[in-house]
Amino acid sequence: MKVVASVTACLLVAILLASSANAQENVLTRVAPALLECYENGHIFERDNRLPMTMNMLIELIRKVEDAPGFQQDIRQLAISLLHRFRQDGIVRAPGVTNMPGVIPFSPTEFQFSKHRVLFSRLFPGNAVNFPNNTLSIDERCALHFMLSNSIDRRVRGDENIRCAQLSQYRAARVPRELNFKDRSELRSNYFRDDEMLEQPEMDRIRDHIKKIKHKSASVARLEMDPDEDHPEEEPQEGDAEPQEEPVAAGAEEEETGEPLEDDEARGELGEEDLVDIATNAISACPVENGIVYTPWGSVMAGTMMAGIAAGLQPETVQLRDLLTRPETIRSRQVQPMRVDNRWAATLAGDLAEITLLQAPAINNNVQVGAAGAWNRTVAPRWYFLSQREHLQMTDTEIRAGIDGLLVATNIAEWRSRANNLRLSQVLDMYYSQRGVFNDTVRSCDRRNLFTTVAPMQQLREQTVAFSTVLDKEMQMPYTISQESIAIFSDRATEALANYIPSALNDLTCEATAIVMNDPTVWRAASDLYIFVDAAWPHRDVYSVVSNILDSVEVGRFGTNYTILNARDGNVIVNSTNFLADFHMTYTAQLHQTLPNGLNIPNVFRRMREETNNLMASERRTNNLSGRSKIALLIVHTDRVSEGDTNFAIQHLQIFREEVPDLRFLYLAAGDPGRFNRFVRDERRDVFPLRELESGSVVDTVRVQLSPVIHRIQQEPRRIVNPRCGNDWVQENWGSNSMNQFVEPRGVNFYRLHPNYFFREGNNRRLRIQGHGFATLTVCHSRWVERPRQNTTENRDSIQCRTINTDAYDIDLSNACDGHSVIHTCPSLFVSVEGPLNPPAVIRCSEPECRFPDNARYAIVLDNMGCFSSASRTVSSLLMAAIVALVLAFFK
Repeated sequence: MKVVASVTACLLVAILLASSANAQENVLTRVAPALLECYENGHIFERDNRLPMTMNMLIELIRKVEDAPGFQQDIRQLAISLLHRFRQDGIVRAPGVTNMPGVIPFSPTEFQFSKHRVLFSRLFPGNAVNFPNNTLSIDERCALHFMLSNSIDRRVRGDENIRCAQLSQYRAARVPRELNFKDRSELRSNYFRDDEMLEQPEMDRIRDHIKKIKHKSASVARLEMDPDEDHPEEEPQEGDAEPQEEPVAAGAEEEETGEPLEDDEARGELGEEDLVDIATNAISACPVENGIVYTPWGSVMAGTMMAGIAAGLQPETVQLRDLLTRPETIRSRQVQPMRVDNRWAATLAGDLAEITLLQAPAINNNVQVGAAGAWNRTVAPRWYFLSQREHLQMTDTEIRAGIDGLLVATNIAEWRSRANNLRLSQVLDMYYSQRGVFNDTVRSCDRRNLFTTVAPMQQLREQTVAFSTVLDKEMQMPYTISQESIAIFSDRATEALANYIPSALNDLTCEATAIVMNDPTVWRAASDLYIFVDAAWPHRDVYSVVSNILDSVEVGRFGTNYTILNARDGNVIVNSTNFLADFHMTYTAQLHQTLPNGLNIPNVFRRMREETNNLMASERRTNNLSGRSKIALLIVHTDRVSEGDTNFAIQHLQIFREEVPDLRFLYLAAGDPGRFNRFVRDERRDVFPLRELESGSVVDTVRVQLSPVIHRIQQEPRRIVNPRCGNDWVQENWGSNSMNQFVEPRGVNFYRLHPNYFFREGNNRRLRIQGHGFATLTVCHSRWVERPRQNTTENRDSIQCRTINTDAYDIDLSNACDGHSVIHTCPSLFVSVEGPLNPPAVIRCSEPECRFPDNARYAIVLDNMGCFSSASRTVSSLLMAAIVALVLAFFK
């Protein structure tokens, strides 16, 4: 019976293991079935159509999953299922194989897949069976796959003369010869560590030119740099075969059309002999690295970082013999006992093992780690180019992600013990920010300083040797390495890494990226933002400007909600949303071409009045005190405003001041921005120049120009309103209204309450900040200083401050406008609520409204506020003035 029971138990284990293996689709030697949708559809695969590869976008997609109705997975379950569902490393295109029914020319054949298979089949048990696929669209699902899956596309694209540091020598390849551009400086390489290429990309011009040649020529050579090669813009002639969609990689953003190429005689024609034959064994001089996401503190390999989180949440330390097959175990008995820690294997040791096995034996003593790269643009980045074509087993992005992943893996158990409901999006949101995870000692901008602490050299060597021994049995190599050599090569790899990080990994520091120099304060924008775009700007420019603004103003349900509208007719382009992805998936170059050009102030103002009326009516229905600023940003080209429209604007600004006192108009304008000075509250703060985004330093120009605009949006105080007023300013009843708000350690929220709510004398009229005991908060108020703070040196006598915890801070407004005969002369009330310098000992914020677990909750309470507006009288006066003007004109 015992034998039978043992056999039964073994069979049961085998069945369970087999079912687990079947569930682990991402360890198959083919593209995982769940990922095929990302390769079968040419539009989805086209890199220029993908969502931007940024950390903000990755966090948004993860948060969208976490916020799905009925979602109940904890951080460990989500991290594991996310990796098993979307990550499959080493997927590359098969040379010379085209798309055809039943054939997808992609497979995980690159060296990265060997390590991937070991990690996910033996060190990260789990599956993606319970992942809520329907939560995300196909664009979002494939964005996660491309963000989390690492590979290197080494194929020659045809843009190497422009992109690469130097011309590469290709074996059996023919590349376009260097074009005779007018400005030879455009051909210079511009790699600078992880920064983007600042030169105007010329790939779009090459692509257009080659496309023309291909349509004229009967050449059989295929260029994989053209996203339109299987669906050209020209209509197919009668009798032509219907073009078949095929996912192909492109070399530059589709909308970045640049200047058209001049005549072939002037430029030098690209002939058939210049085309790249991708069926050959050509290697690009600057390959494209996949699975990379942009952060201000250096781009990282997102899958490695995520694997570190998963390993830290489910740590496994496995003896070497348990990771090897039986024959390998017998041969390894003579080896010193070793154990593999999945936290190391998933991060630094795993990448160093690839150096140990694939590079060190070939180059002996000259082991090289690191490979710098550059984005085509950091505003909506999609193409990450490496600056070298050899020694790519451990690039800069892998080094950063390895350190980040190990740091988080080492600390996440302790973080989770402090915050039981810690979310995956929260960990990423805190780590990749100025604030850090619960304090400023663990954050991405400090990774270089933390490397030696988190990765002691002896432990790094031991783990590299251990995992290299495992990987040696799994990876196909052109040579055989002894165990003694593995140990020697591992030492060389770890030494190379230890020397490289302090000397070559020159990422931006925390101080360099602080919002305010020498000020650790965390600034968070929270706005209802209406952006009107003038379609006279090229799509590339508008897209870059709006992308940069949205990426910087805390778009999301915790901060900013935005709407994109047309500046000519006022129509909505992107509906009101708090998802970044909505803009990128909606505002395409094709849509931009259909929009009317120019600026029409009356249409903009009418639309804003409609939008704000709807918003204020909604606030009345939902009893919402707002808590967000209200901003209309007009991005204008060179249009001037007529005298009639100027008069209309000036008159209606008076109406806005009465009906929507919180609304601020900002102008970002080409040409002379001073032409809009009369249309804002403060011409010194609300009007900004926007120069033409010409060739050279394109994205740097965008960032530099937009910095004042973004800072202005961040500075605008959040609205506090009496929701009983609505949009008609008719108050039917009196009483108390409140809303919960949240502030993080070292964070500060600024508010403004307009005198329209407390103009006349009223009994027991007050604003109260009620602490909920989450932390000790500092509350300040002023009638003259827009951003009052306790330590400010500006008008200190006019600022009053107090600390609260479970108690309340009351501001009496019963007779706050005494001595003022009109509303506009009575100053607003400005309030700030500042979080503690350090997180509280007990972290309590677990409700869905908490952006971070260490947020402190407090309430803003309004008692007996009124509704005071002379909007009706203003409108009547304007109508009367218009009638008088018509009568006078009639009798002239």
